[in-house]
Amino acid sequence: MASKGWFARMLFLLFVACSDGGSDSQGSPTLELLSPHDGDTVCGTPLVIETRVTNFELTNEDIEDPPPGLGHLHVYLNGQEVAQAGQETVEINDVADGEYQLRCDLAKANHDALDPYVGTDPIYITVDAKVCAK
Repeated sequence: MASKGWFARMLFLLFVACSDGGSDSQGSPTLELLSPHDGDTVCGTPLVIETRVTNFELTNEDIEDPPPGLGHLHVYLNGQEVAQAGQETVEINDVADGEYQLRCDLAKANHDALDPYVGTDPIYITVDAKVCAK
């Protein structure tokens, strides 16, 4: 017959093996820019940006003290914030023709940056009204 100490050690090892160590069971948030792609020429009315967000819930609400894992998608053109969104697809109207650096990041629902930072690498696009659907 096994001793109680052995049984307790086995339960502890089983608990440790099944435990996530107190971390977020969902995993770390990720953000992927699906379109446009680096080098694309796109319409600016609207400029459609599609992303994929995992392990993070997007909301349009501003919340002073948000729970972890809840926030906004921020979109930047040439370093200037042009949109805050609570969804993965963002449409920005009336972007003038020209060349732009585009990047996105995730922020808490109070607009504070996530720690660690979660964002896309910048890409470069050209906006040209001649490519807009008629």
